[in-house]
Amino acid sequence: MAGRIGAKREKVYITVVAAIVARTWSNDPVRKPTSDRASAGRATIHDVARLAEVSTATVSRVLSGGKPVSPQVADRVRAAAQEVGYRPNPAAQTLLRGSSQTIGVVVPDLGNPYFAEILKGIAAEAAGDGHHTLVAGTEEDPEQEYRSAIELARWVDGLLLCAPRMSAPQLKEVAEASRRLVLINRVLRHPSVGAVVVDYHHGIRELCAHLASLGHERIVYLEGPSTAWSDQQRQRGFRAAGLPVTRVACGSSLRDGYAAVDEALTHEPTALIAFNDHVAVGVLSRLRELGVTVPDDLSVVGVDDAPMSAHTDPGLTTYAVSTVELGRQAWQHFSPTASTATTHLSGELVVRGSTARPRRRRTVKPSR
Repeated sequence: MAGRIGAKREKVYITVVAAIVARTWSNDPVRKPTSDRASAGRATIHDVARLAEVSTATVSRVLSGGKPVSPQVADRVRAAAQEVGYRPNPAAQTLLRGSSQTIGVVVPDLGNPYFAEILKGIAAEAAGDGHHTLVAGTEEDPEQEYRSAIELARWVDGLLLCAPRMSAPQLKEVAEASRRLVLINRVLRHPSVGAVVVDYHHGIRELCAHLASLGHERIVYLEGPSTAWSDQQRQRGFRAAGLPVTRVACGSSLRDGYAAVDEALTHEPTALIAFNDHVAVGVLSRLRELGVTVPDDLSVVGVDDAPMSAHTDPGLTTYAVSTVELGRQAWQHFSPTASTATTHLSGELVVRGSTARPRRRRTVKPSR
């Protein structure tokens, strides 16, 4: 019974492929189309076959990279396709090859420069290997992230999730639905899932040690999203540093940083540690409005070393992470022979003008 069902499915698959690629598999040469025929509407595989004087099956083999044909025939088919303006149907090619040559990437916030830099790195690596990238942003919504990942998994050869916020059970569902799944800044115990993570635990300890060396004792941490794995690693870093830190709910965006400043100042800190540089830029903006001078009145540090961090006023002290290396390491996990072990990357402390010794005794409070 199972054998008959398998044979039936194979027959259906072959029928679908044949229908998509061509209406005839004859190798007999056909006549050239008139110019009116080729230009009357969107060019088809039949137009290419007539002009190149080959079968539609041969056109399909040439344009899909399938069974090889002679160089002369291949050149003739490509020239004909260019002349009539024919573009192969991506869905048909995917069905024939069993591959879309495309990687899907899902990020929580397309407006965050950190993710934008990772996307640039991934796209460059993928293009170098002849792949395209499809990108989905989810506005920090775990449910939207889950739906986007499940949908993308249907169409791509592999899926990359940057700092996914969805629950572990949902992430396992995505893993089962994907041909290959790679994570950045999230770990999942699954036999077929690779991951690349930044050692934020170490980074926070470095930042705390820097602030302690300057004499800071009252520090506020502006927390990231509660669903962010990387925020949990930062929290571990604070515990390991042994430095008293007051936590204030915030988020991951510039707007979140701006909005959290007033509450943070009620704790009378001498230094603020932002979840990331994007948050820190929002902090600097609000402090400027309040007349709080950085770093004389208050030191501010970020995490990730986003591109604008060296150009803020003052420049932002941060824990620098190589987004290029993140992208490169993530792409290596898409190799069929790649290990699914987690790759750990370390960054480095970058000291700029936003941190200094607490030089003034002035108490910094929010405006009323």
